[in-house]
Amino acid sequence: MVARWLGIYPAITLLLLVLGPLLLGRVPTPVSALILTAILVPLTQFVVFPLVERLTGGGWVRFPVLHGRARYRTALVVWACTYPLITAVLLATLPALLGRVPLPVVTLVVTLIAVPLQSLVVLPRVMPLALGWIRGGAVRS
Repeated sequence: MVARWLGIYPAITLLLLVLGPLLLGRVPTPVSALILTAILVPLTQFVVFPLVERLTGGGWVRFPVLHGRARYRTALVVWACTYPLITAVLLATLPALLGRVPLPVVTLVVTLIAVPLQSLVVLPRVMPLALGWIRGGAVRS
């Protein structure tokens, strides 16, 4: 969870510094979350997490290595879990934070809520159900 947060926090902060002025407060929060998560999940899965693993020498942090369709299917499952979670967290926190605190503080609060929920609650329940599909078979019900 800490390693995920180490990758996600700076990635979403930079992404929001670039896209935030175009999205936040201009388009509905669910649309902002859709755009941001559509960029963030592949960015973290395919670029940021491997970079975090390399920077930590691979001994402290190890992310699962998947190949082919499994890699893309995993990213899709992660996105399908991330989008509603981030949307809910943004709807709950943005009214109190946006415009009142600097953007890095907003992303700090959002990621400190969302990453543990996703890593410890949502993904451990969803991934076993999707494992068959991820590996190339049907989704387990």
